[in-house]
Amino acid sequence: MHAFLRFVTRYPMVTGLVVGVLVFMGVYSSWYMPVDLFPNLEVPLVNIISHYPGAAPEDMEMLVSRPIEDEMRVIPGVKRVASISVQGLSRVTVEFTWGTTVEYARQLVQARLARLRSLLPAGVTPRLENIGTTLQEVCGYVFYGGGNPVALRRTVRHDIAGRLMGVPGVSSIKVLGGDRRAFVVTLRPEELVRFRISVADIVAALKRHNVNVVAGFVAVSGREYLVRGDARLKTLEDVRAVPVGRDADGRPILLGMIADVLEGRVPRHYVVHGDGVPAVALVVRKQPGASTVSVVKNVDRVLLELRHLLPAGTVVKKFYDQSEIIREAREQIFQALIIGAFLAVFVLWFFLGALRPTLVVAVTIPLTLIATVALMRLFGLGFNMITMTALALAVGMIVDDAIVVAENIFRHGRTTADPVAASISGAVEIAGPDATGTFTTMAAFLPLVVTNGMASLFLRPFGLTVSIALFVSLALSLTLIPLLFSRSRAPMLLKESFPGSRLLRRFDAALQKMLGFSFKHARETIIIALLVSAAAGLATVFMETSFLPPIDEGALLVEYVMPPGTSLEESNRVGEMVERIALADPDVSCVYRRTGSPGNSYQVEGVNKGEMLVKLRPEAERSRSAWEIAAALKEKYSKIPGCVFSYRQPTQEKIEESFSGLPALFGVTVYGSDMEKLVSLAGRITSILSTDPGISSVLNTTRAGVTEVDVRPDYALLAMNGVAPHDVLTELQAAYKGVEATRIVRQREEIPVIVKLDTGEHPGIETIQELPVTGRDGTAVPLKNVTSVRIHRVPAVITRLNGQREITIVADVKGSFSGIISRLRKKFSALALPRGYSIEFGGRYRVIFQTAVEMFFVMMCAVGLVYLIMVMQFGSWLQPLAILVTIPLAIVGAVIALFITGHALDVSVGMGVMTLAGIAVNNAILLLDYANKRKAFGICMKEALLFAASVRLRPILLTTFTTIAALLPAAVGTGMGSRMFQSFAITVIGGLVTSLIATLLVAPTLAVMFPQARQID
Repeated sequence: MHAFLRFVTRYPMVTGLVVGVLVFMGVYSSWYMPVDLFPNLEVPLVNIISHYPGAAPEDMEMLVSRPIEDEMRVIPGVKRVASISVQGLSRVTVEFTWGTTVEYARQLVQARLARLRSLLPAGVTPRLENIGTTLQEVCGYVFYGGGNPVALRRTVRHDIAGRLMGVPGVSSIKVLGGDRRAFVVTLRPEELVRFRISVADIVAALKRHNVNVVAGFVAVSGREYLVRGDARLKTLEDVRAVPVGRDADGRPILLGMIADVLEGRVPRHYVVHGDGVPAVALVVRKQPGASTVSVVKNVDRVLLELRHLLPAGTVVKKFYDQSEIIREAREQIFQALIIGAFLAVFVLWFFLGALRPTLVVAVTIPLTLIATVALMRLFGLGFNMITMTALALAVGMIVDDAIVVAENIFRHGRTTADPVAASISGAVEIAGPDATGTFTTMAAFLPLVVTNGMASLFLRPFGLTVSIALFVSLALSLTLIPLLFSRSRAPMLLKESFPGSRLLRRFDAALQKMLGFSFKHARETIIIALLVSAAAGLATVFMETSFLPPIDEGALLVEYVMPPGTSLEESNRVGEMVERIALADPDVSCVYRRTGSPGNSYQVEGVNKGEMLVKLRPEAERSRSAWEIAAALKEKYSKIPGCVFSYRQPTQEKIEESFSGLPALFGVTVYGSDMEKLVSLAGRITSILSTDPGISSVLNTTRAGVTEVDVRPDYALLAMNGVAPHDVLTELQAAYKGVEATRIVRQREEIPVIVKLDTGEHPGIETIQELPVTGRDGTAVPLKNVTSVRIHRVPAVITRLNGQREITIVADVKGSFSGIISRLRKKFSALALPRGYSIEFGGRYRVIFQTAVEMFFVMMCAVGLVYLIMVMQFGSWLQPLAILVTIPLAIVGAVIALFITGHALDVSVGMGVMTLAGIAVNNAILLLDYANKRKAFGICMKEALLFAASVRLRPILLTTFTTIAALLPAAVGTGMGSRMFQSFAITVIGGLVTSLIATLLVAPTLAVMFPQARQID
């Protein structure tokens, strides 16, 4: 070490060159670093969507969902298979274990689906949708106004979305809402009877007359010509002129003679609104690994350039922007980082009382951060909430090494006039314990490298970023700090009259008395420390828990559910009332509402359900928080009868659903085979949940089925009347929804030709029974003569999880999960479940529990590594135990700080505890290492510890208070970025306070209790 430092001080240009290269690399890397919400959040999840028009939910379950489930469940690495079956639609969700890449998961699912297609009903073609997490949906826009909704949707779908797909980082564009043009053929039933033509005949005729073929090639004079026959329909006149039969005189009957052929709209069984009016929505999904901020910024730019393509009068508003959260958090985190750095430097100057050593240490802060960014990019890290949190913490930690080295050099400089000798001797003396303290902190994060659970998603990039910063800090403290001090020609004098020096002397005097008292009552001191640690551990059981800290995203997601069977018209009427109330709020800037589910969406919801995304004004322009606005809306919505509401924030809902598969903190799932029994049990469970004081907002949407009109052909009667079953079903469909006979292609637009029967505005059951069906001899037969029509109730939705039918009731929870679940288990045991039925608790809390278990084992491994490093440093198996006592006592301070500030236990707190496990021991290492050196000169252990406490008090206070000062802006901040890791900052600050007490009192007291332990000089 002597030789290395002599080289550094003799050739300063070498060190300067290395530092300059790192600065250049850091600035370059920061310019191109991807900016995202979370690091590489790739949830290995695939949704399989299948359409089977006309099939009842039970048919969808048996014929489509179950075969797909059975095939998916045998894939290696599958963690969860869930399905939802509704009328004509199935969604099977396949979730793989963590560590499986999204691309690999997709390949496995596609390979299995290829084997399955022959087993599914004819016409059912499963497709993959929404692969990975919904967090990849980074922004959404609504377009409304402009007059013609058909033209608006066509422009957005073909011109806008097509161009946006070329934006770097965009994965897909989803267009919802608006109207599609159609040629509607409205048949007159009396004309069909008169000419003895069936609906099936007309559908077949339209298909026959809308074809084109390539006949071949013809050679003329050495040139080749393509021969193509084009009989495609192009205009309404073409459709009207299609012959569909002949009259009694043999004259052709044209379609226009028996039907009204007009331009209309494709039937749509869902609603999309923007600011209370019909709208077209556009949702942008980014590619995994792409920078969210860059993608949204480029999409905004391209969209602005394309505004001239939209119809005149079109209003464009953004209803969701994930980059806003990231940008605001990034700005506030960096603001807290800069303020924290200044506070840390001020603390350093206050205690040293000298400007030069303060500036020497201060210069290492930006250099370390810039070099850290360069190495982060080398390790594949980007800027996100986790790594930026790590950098904010690093501001206080990276100066620790510089402080320890600078303070020791400063102390040596007061005994010699040679700055080079003082720099080398001071750095060499402290290099061992300084490096040990740094490596113990890095060792605390080393187990994260091998973890594969969800905790590693957050902790691995956090630990890697902190470790990189500490390594760079250690390198600079042992090279740049001695170099800068060696170039000083001024004497290193400590101003004894400086306020910091006077405070330090008083603190030292008080510490000596307290240490003397603790040494006399060593056993009592240790017992008190153990009792306090146990009490803090017990207190965590009763603290509230969450996965991520709540933040004000500037948006609210309000979902409303009406009784099953509610019509789209009624649900839309309530939805319009709901959005009017939201738009009347002065703090709301935009409202997007969707009722029902589009056919091209991965969402499977009935028309009785709707979601409304309320975009709030910027935080600086409103007087209330998102939670206060939600409370105001909740009060108003509570007056709407027959409607159940839930309130969340959009990004947080995406995170929760991605991690737990359930967009709720808590849920109770009942499994069984019979839907009636399941519905009955779900109702009883709902009643139990509603009476529990710790549970609120209980939501059970499966209490009742829906009414269905079931038309079943009588095959004997069909045969007697010469009617084909296909004709009956075609007639039935034409009477209500309409039958898509063919499609007319015009450039980029496909226009469906829809055949309908003129049955009036609101055809009822009597209309069904009187529908004329054409028999084999052309005679019209009423539908009631060949079918049976009955009304019965069927399940609105059938959900399955891992091969079993299930119903899940979700709720919000306040208080201890363990206490609530214990109460519920006792109440559920009295339900006397039928054989084959079971109850299971689910929701985000299970993810929280699993993450907590993973973090606990990671922390135990980290403590073990820290202990082994200290054993190598001290050459003793016992003495490091005295240092380890600072970890549980640091957690005591964290628990107290969280309790006082009212913060819940979350992942951010877990990161803070992991950090404390690494940094809490650093100061104790400095103290005991110096005490061992003094004891080597024959001083007894008590005297050595008292002397070491006096000498090391200043660096210990400096390292502790600078870290606290660096985190203080984040701990007291109220902005979105501060709230993202406010609980983390509070955890570390509280832990450092009690860790300081443990370092100066408890650790020396415990070391005195085994003074004969083997030590090395």
